[in-house]
This record gives sequence, structure tokens and C-alpha cells, in this order.
Amino acid sequence: GQVTVSEPLLVQPPSLFNVVPPHWTYQIQTSLKEGGCWLVRRRFSHIVALEERMRCECAGAILSPRPDKHATRAIEEASTMQSAEFAMQRAAEIQVYLNALVCHPHAGKSSSLKLFLALQDDMGTAWAEVSANALTRMGAVSGAAVQNVTEKQMPWDSNAQDALEDDAELLALSNSEGIRMGAVVQAVPKLEGSITLLREHGECAGAVGMEMGKLSKAVEGSDRDLGVPIDVLSQGLLRYGRRQRRLALELSAAMNPFINQYKLCKYEKMAFEDRRTSLQKRVKERGRADFRAQRLMMNQRTLNGHGAHGDLDRLEREASYSDEVAVGAVHQSDIICSTVKSEVNRVAFERRTEWSKSMKVLCSALREASAENASIWEASKESFLQAFPEYNAGTVE
Repeated sequence: GQVTVSEPLLVQPPSLFNVVPPHWTYQIQTSLKEGGCWLVRRRFSHIVALEERMRCECAGAILSPRPDKHATRAIEEASTMQSAEFAMQRAAEIQVYLNALVCHPHAGKSSSLKLFLALQDDMGTAWAEVSANALTRMGAVSGAAVQNVTEKQMPWDSNAQDALEDDAELLALSNSEGIRMGAVVQAVPKLEGSITLLREHGECAGAVGMEMGKLSKAVEGSDRDLGVPIDVLSQGLLRYGRRQRRLALELSAAMNPFINQYKLCKYEKMAFEDRRTSLQKRVKERGRADFRAQRLMMNQRTLNGHGAHGDLDRLEREASYSDEVAVGAVHQSDIICSTVKSEVNRVAFERRTEWSKSMKVLCSALREASAENASIWEASKESFLQAFPEYNAGTVE
């Protein structure tokens, strides 16, 4: 259903010497298709924990980008005077993010998302990493860190990881997407910087226009021939500056699909990393199963001859269990492979659709701005020639 985030509330947790920083909580309402709604309150750290859990639950999926902790907000988030404007902007970002997750083909079905939206109690009662108890949080974080380190201690390097890939289509997709993501990562920041320069250029033009307007008023009374041209140029610069700032705003809005794809590059790399991790696990579990099966074959006759049926049964159980785990790892790896392929195709379709629309908006905005800028300076030229017809090139002999 539709998710609405509203009513941000600043909470100051009671603590000794008031050392715990305040934080914002948000009311999250989820409308259900069968009627009714879920109504809960969450804080931003819960959003972070939700993403981490869905990364594990939806391996291979390209999740929607989570709202960032902006650099300019780092101090404000840890201060005692957090603005309501900050909270409202954060609430809007969370609403967009949660609705994107609900509509996601894989994340929308996850139990973690359903628990996040439906649990009436504090999330710390279900997720230890966001518990109000500091010791509980430390234990959860330590356990997760140990697990991550253990999973990453593999005997092969990054180049050998691609050698494990046995799906030719996915290997070709990984290579092509790597080239594309590299181009996006380099190009989008440059485009954002160009828009920033365009906005600053408009602001500078407006500031110069205002100062020249003051100057024209100061000198027009004593020297009309000097004051009028300055006033004409001042009006042109003011109009030109306003138009450039509006153009920067239009381009910034049209750039959203490009920025979204720039952020998605991180999550697409994570999806391919899920596939590599599954391949590593598949090789490890298959090797363990083969080792135990070989050990069983080597000791089977000896144990039967000595009547050690208990040890033989134990080896058989271990071999059978290891084989089941290896088969499960293969199955999980195949599921992740299929998920990565479908997700890359889904994102590619959205990218082609959204980028095509955005390019049309960008071209239209630039064409309209160019025409208006030419009109502004043509009008300024006409104003100058009306005031000083002797400068009209058509009348000069």
C-alpha cells in the first residue's frame, strides 16, 4: 500500500548528564489494500537497520537508494537544536524511499519490511542492533562484524572471483555493467558541478546588476550619458541572472533520474558481490562435502571390519549433511544469479525510460533559456538605441 511519513517529533532520551543526543522520530502510516492501515513511529537509525537486513534477505536484488546522511547535516543531527525544516525534508526523503521499497519486486515482499511497517513496539525489541540497551547493541554489532570478517576470509583474490562465474550471460553482463557504471560515476558529478556553476553564474550576474543599478542612480543625475547605459546594462544583467538561476533549478530537477542511477551504482555492485559471495560459498561447501564423502569411502571398509558401526553412522550422517548443504548452496547461487539478471534488466528498462524523458526536458529547458537570453539582450540593445539613437549602426554614415 501507500506509505506516508509525517509528524516528525524531536525526542530527548533521558540519560545521566544528558549525554545522549536528541533524535527525530517520524510517524509512518501504511495504507492496506484490504482497508485499514498500520501506524508506527520510527527513527532514522531504524531505516539504516532495515536496509542492512533487506540486503541479507534479498540477496542479488538492486535495492532503492537509502537517504544519505548529508555532510551539512552531520553537526545538526548531533546537536540539541535540530530544525523543523530539517525534519520535514528528512520525512519527505524517507517517504520516497519507503514507497520505492514497497513497490520493489523483491524488497516489497520481504518480512523485514513488513515487520518494520507493522510492529507497534519499539524496533529494538525485534532488532538487537537498534535496541535501546547499549550492551545489546554492542553484542549485535560485534556478532555481525565477526560474521562479515569470517565470510570475507577467502583464499582467492578479486581476479579469481570472476573465474568462479560459470554463467556466460551473467559474466558478460557484469563486464558491460562495470564499464557503464564507471562512466556514470565519472559523468554525473561533473554534470552536477556544471549546474552549480550555472547557478552561481546567475547569482553573480544578479549581484553585479544590483550594484550597477545603484551606480546608475548615483551618476544619472549629474551625467545622463553615463547613467542611462549603466542602467540599461543593470536591467539586462538582473533579468539574465534571474533566468540563469531558473534554468539551474530546471536542470537540477531534470537531473534527478541521472542522480538516482548514480546512487544505484553502489547497490548494483552489491548485487554482483552477492553473486560472487554465493559462488565462493558454493565452492567451499562443495569442497567440504567431497572431503567428507572421500573420508567415508576411505574408512568404510576398515570401520565395518572392526565393527565400529557408531563411527560409521557418524561419518555417513556428516557426509549426507554436507551434501545437502552443498546442494542448498548451489540452489541459492542459482536463485541469486536469476535475481541479478532480472534486476539489471529492470533497472536498465527504467533507466532508458527515465533518461529519455529527462533528456527531452533538459534540451527543452536549454533551448528555451537560450531563446530568452537572446531576447533579454536584444531588448537591452533596443533600450540603449532608443536612448542614444546616434549609436544606431543603420544611421551612421
